[in-house]
Amino acid sequence: MKRSIFAWVIISLICGCDPTNIDSNQYDDLDDGAEIGYEIEMNYTDGGQKLMTLSAPELKRYQGNPSKDVFPKGIIVDFYQEGEEKYAKLTADYAERVPDQYIVTATDNVVFQNTLGEKLETSELNWNERKSIIYTDRFAKLTRPNEIIYGYGFKANQDFTEISFEKTTGKTPIPQLEGVLK
Repeated sequence: MKRSIFAWVIISLICGCDPTNIDSNQYDDLDDGAEIGYEIEMNYTDGGQKLMTLSAPELKRYQGNPSKDVFPKGIIVDFYQEGEEKYAKLTADYAERVPDQYIVTATDNVVFQNTLGEKLETSELNWNERKSIIYTDRFAKLTRPNEIIYGYGFKANQDFTEISFEKTTGKTPIPQLEGVLK
């Protein structure tokens, strides 16, 4: 159950849902061919239900072949259940989406946390929409309420029911502290 919720969060971030509104305080054209927006907030919905809100201090949109959305100052993505209940958050210091190639890459201090107490930390996280996989070849740390897993080559299917590390460098059970402070 936890894995499927975690997967839903990642999928929701990257899926083809259309933003219902994009609010920016300032929008300009740049000399390098990009359009730029500041203080961006995108609300993604499906069937009238809010799925997520993406906030970013800056968005650079490049029209071309391929087109690309760049978030050079990072992103914060809040995920919602049934439109109102926030259940997860993803942050990264930098992100790019290449819609024509169906690839999303979040880099630099990527952290995903959900209300189930799971936390994934890595320097880069990719999602291939066509292959339905989430992956990184970088070091990753997956913390759950009862264990911490360290490794390289993290890979998961998009519903997060199958998670693997190519090379696990450590797995630490978290001791139960019931009754310790009596």
